[in-house]
Amino acid sequence: MSAVPAVPRLVRGLGLVGTVALVVGNMVGTSVYTLPASLAKATGPFGIVAWAFVALGYLFVALVYARLGTRFPRTGGPYVYARHAFGDLTGFITVWSYWVSAVVGNGAIVTGAVGYIVGFSPALAANPGLRFALALGLVWGLCFLNVRGVRQSGRVQTVVMFLNLVPLVLVAIAALTHFDPANLHPFAPNGFGSIAVGASLVVWAYSGIESATVPAEEVQAPEKTIRRGTMIGYWVGTFVFLLTALAVAGSLPNDVVAGSARPIALAAEQVLGPWAGTIVGLAAVAAALGTLNGWILMSGRIPLSAAEDGLFFRPLARIHPSYGTPAVGLVVGAIVTSTMLLLYFSRSLLAVFDFIVLLSVLTTLLPHLLAAAAEFALAGSDGGKPRLIAAIAFLFILYTMYGVGWTVIGWGALAVTAGLPLYWLLKRGSGARGQPQPDGTSA
Repeated sequence: MSAVPAVPRLVRGLGLVGTVALVVGNMVGTSVYTLPASLAKATGPFGIVAWAFVALGYLFVALVYARLGTRFPRTGGPYVYARHAFGDLTGFITVWSYWVSAVVGNGAIVTGAVGYIVGFSPALAANPGLRFALALGLVWGLCFLNVRGVRQSGRVQTVVMFLNLVPLVLVAIAALTHFDPANLHPFAPNGFGSIAVGASLVVWAYSGIESATVPAEEVQAPEKTIRRGTMIGYWVGTFVFLLTALAVAGSLPNDVVAGSARPIALAAEQVLGPWAGTIVGLAAVAAALGTLNGWILMSGRIPLSAAEDGLFFRPLARIHPSYGTPAVGLVVGAIVTSTMLLLYFSRSLLAVFDFIVLLSVLTTLLPHLLAAAAEFALAGSDGGKPRLIAAIAFLFILYTMYGVGWTVIGWGALAVTAGLPLYWLLKRGSGARGQPQPDGTSA
């Protein structure tokens, strides 16, 4: 009697350092280099308060994910919690919106990365074809790196994290030595009510706070590492965000910050000289590559459990027999991202692409909202403190979703609704598996 071949499984290759690097890399991306200018226009120096407000709100979101990731260490993160608490339909809505936001958003991330690299290459700046080829090369190169294994991807993420954070922190500290209180006046030129607009801008920087929960079955000692990785990543990211926000606002006049496409580099050049601007530019490239690598890793894991449960495309659940990675999910995600990049060859479609990216950012908030609701529902009768934390996280995310405006919310609702026919087709085509249990299995 021949032996039944073993079913390929995921490999636990992501330790604490790699998990922290994944969270930090997905948070501290290119947004930290560009947000000071957007905030200066929208809120003035009052943007520092917006950073602090969002940081406080995301502390509760981080605590929600730290607890849920420990209780339900199954790949997929928010999908697992939403389905366990509210059933198949809510689980599908979560994974649909989350996956679409990731694979479409990766098109914007790689475009931003190429934009920073162009600053160091006149040949790239003059040739759209070369920029497109570079973008495709980055997407597929990092895709195959992730197919090779989570351990390899984690090592790259760790190196990139230090290449990004060390120069950024040193420049921010140097800028603080030139802090001038006069640059903070007027402190709130657009009124204190501008905090809603400021928060809606800053909240994008915290996308990725959930990253440690998504590859849960590849995390070593998940009962400890997911919680620690999430909270350490939150505190590291928050420290960098607040430090750089204070340094830029205090070292440059607000109108100068608002008029610059590279405010942190400008502050570095003013304090340390032209060479410092080049260092910041290289750090920004590292940040962009780290964010792209991290979100490509996520794109293969987000739909995996849903596909296993029959609530998403079945092939996305396939595990590479040699590398123990969701290879099909990674390749399909890279194909979608590459397709989005083609829109850049049409000026008429460029605005469509930008709007889709805006929607993809909005849909990253929906999984946070449903995860907080799941934590509240699953806390149990003795979960007073977890329920309070979940309630605060839920209300905070709801407030930030309101801040993006009703037009985008309406289109976001349509984007989610567009996936519902797929849900009914999947349900009819194959019966969904039972509810996930706390140990990551299905009943």
